Amino acid sequence: MDEHEHRIITEISKRSDASQRHLSKVSNLSLGMVNIVLHRLIEKGYMKIKQLDGRKVQYILTPKGFSEKVKRSQQYIQNTISSLAVIKDAIKKVMTDHSKNGVKRFVVLGRGEIRDIIDISFRELGLPDVTMGHKDSLEDIKDPSVVALCIEGIPANKKNDSIIFIDIQKVLAEAIG
Repeated sequence: MDEHEHRIITEISKRSDASQRHLSKVSNLSLGMVNIVLHRLIEKGYMKIKQLDGRKVQYILTPKGFSEKVKRSQQYIQNTISSLAVIKDAIKKVMTDHSKNGVKRFVVLGRGEIRDIIDISFRELGLPDVTMGHKDSLEDIKDPSVVALCIEGIPANKKNDSIIFIDIQKVLAEAIG
């Protein structure tokens, strides 16, 4: 099952009365492409059509289609968990390497889900005598002897040369490859 088919089947599992126009809108596919994908799904046995009246149809997911949707969702979850483990390992490596070189304070610069993953990684490491803080902007960092894990890239206006800046997105991109 390709990505287009998965998007259409996912929407049909939510709304069996969805029109092709609606499917086109939620899947970001043209109306013609939605029609092609629907015919492919029917040919593969993933769904069938029930004619309600002259113009209205209902799309029904077959057991085979439901099974394929579940399988695809499980693959997505497994891939997400694997990616999360790689991300956490990369963050832990950065922190471990710097703490071995005497760093006692990390600051996460920025907000978002990556900050939460950094926090989890830090707690899992259990580094003695090392602390973690959060700041929204570079101006909020008062301690000059920190490693700043920058979520949105290294600030262009770095004002303190004693702060070590790490572009965490770059580190994660290299880790994920």
